[in-house]
Amino acid sequence: MKIAQSNRSSGHERGSALAMALLSVTVLAGFSAALLTVNVVGSREQTGEEARTQARYVSQAGLSEAMLRLKRGEDPNVGSAEAPMAFGGARFWVEADVPSGNLTRMRATGFDGRAGARMELVVREVPNTIWRYGAFGREFLHMDSNARVDSYDSSLGTYASQAVNGSGSSAYALGNGHVGSNGAVHLDQNAKVWGDAIAGPNHTTTVLGNAVVTGSTAPASAPMDLPSISVPTYTAYGSVSFNANTTIPSSNRTYANVVVGNNRTLTVNGPASLVMSNLTLRSGSRVVIDPTNGPVEIYVIDSFVMNSNSQMYPTSYRPEHFSLKLLSDNVINPEVNVQLDTVDFDSNSSIHGTIYAPDAAITFDSNFELFGAIIARSIDIDSNSRFHFDEALTDALAMGDPTFETVCWRDIPLTD
Repeated sequence: MKIAQSNRSSGHERGSALAMALLSVTVLAGFSAALLTVNVVGSREQTGEEARTQARYVSQAGLSEAMLRLKRGEDPNVGSAEAPMAFGGARFWVEADVPSGNLTRMRATGFDGRAGARMELVVREVPNTIWRYGAFGREFLHMDSNARVDSYDSSLGTYASQAVNGSGSSAYALGNGHVGSNGAVHLDQNAKVWGDAIAGPNHTTTVLGNAVVTGSTAPASAPMDLPSISVPTYTAYGSVSFNANTTIPSSNRTYANVVVGNNRTLTVNGPASLVMSNLTLRSGSRVVIDPTNGPVEIYVIDSFVMNSNSQMYPTSYRPEHFSLKLLSDNVINPEVNVQLDTVDFDSNSSIHGTIYAPDAAITFDSNFELFGAIIARSIDIDSNSRFHFDEALTDALAMGDPTFETVCWRDIPLTD
């Protein structure tokens, strides 16, 4: 009896152990299968992420190729969706367009296997010259209501022959009349810029009400450096008042105080470089440049006054032939006790040329008209004034090939 009972107990224990072992094997197999599934999924995700990252690198390589072509003056389009460019085992193509005159937008698509990515780069062409704006204020630029800025090309003829767009107070010629500043740009109601309005880095362009900017308002990526003016030294001719029509022959001269009398004409034959301590144009007077043999530049060290209805222009009406350089400083510095210079551009007066006044705060009175370009410490353009940037200046006064600054660089959705 005891022996038989002992055998039955022993068999029952062996069956329980076998069942437990089988259960353990089943559980471990389930764990192994789950772990294998996780590892396979993780491996696939890792492989997919590596492919997407590689596709982004390929897109960046496409943008680099497009930029290289753009800098060479070539077409920045690279390949196409139907005929992509090979890059190792990957492929890419770049589509480019021009949303405005000096902006280029490039969109690169890259694929590594079946994984893809897309990136966009927008760049602004920056000519290698400071003469790329119709008006530029180092500290700020402000346009009153009804002030207008557009552009034209003096190498193609007069402004009047090109101002065939719009009508009335909204008539304009070309659409590259850019304005800018290293600080803020502000347009009051009904002001118009046919071109870009570019504020400095970390500054903004404010466009009030129905004011219009036809181009970009994205801020510059870097401030524009304004060189100082180096004044030459010439033979001194003292002070003079021109109360009769007078001609200064081609020469280099230094004057003290110069006054051009009411309704009188002072003609300067080029090439010539004139340095003046002070220059005053009485009402209705004219300074006429004859650039037949060369351009003319006038330096004014202290005060410059241009009374109403006065004019300064070359007979060619090409702004590149006449430059006015003002060393005038009319901004109060509380740490320095000096007599401030006077800088006046009165109403109904006009200039064909370039004006460079890096230390002067300039207000252009109503109905002033500029053909060319102006750079100053700060600029206020009063109502009904008209500025016409001469696009020919960019090439005529350039110092080398243009550069490009980045306006936008971003990932964009990958579409079919």
